[in-house]
Amino acid sequence: MIILFCTLCLISPILFYQLWAFIAPGLKDIERQFVYKYSLISVVLFLTGIALAYWLIFPLIVQFSFNLSQLMSIDPVIGFKQYLTELLRWLLFFGVIFQLPILFIGLAKFELIDVTMLRPYRKYVYFGCFVLASLIAPPDIMLNILLSLPLILLFELSMFIIRFTKPH
Repeated sequence: MIILFCTLCLISPILFYQLWAFIAPGLKDIERQFVYKYSLISVVLFLTGIALAYWLIFPLIVQFSFNLSQLMSIDPVIGFKQYLTELLRWLLFFGVIFQLPILFIGLAKFELIDVTMLRPYRKYVYFGCFVLASLIAPPDIMLNILLSLPLILLFELSMFIIRFTKPH
């Protein structure tokens, strides 16, 4: 699994180039410019999501698991494969979730959404963030808040960016 992950990291630039070489001829100039403009931002957001998951969220999940096992008088047995699988799953999840601003900017750029359309649904988005955090995380209120907060902040950041990148 480690070799597979390292290999994917090393060959990802080649894979992305090949994917781009396949897709680019079918895009309009404005769509190509959008991809050029936001690809670096997308990488930074992906790495930020990975860093948040690695240094904050995943250690809290492991700590919660250890606390739960002590509370239930169970000896924790964590295999390396299970630990690595869970770690990679959380890293990938947060990396993908942090692409939300790019998705919203793209949808706004092509005039599929705008801030006035999303504003009335803000409370439902917040509720959905808490429900999603409850579904994907252990039942710990602090961890649920820590998982919901980045989702809510990314949504608000997306709304803020859309307001200033909206075509006039």
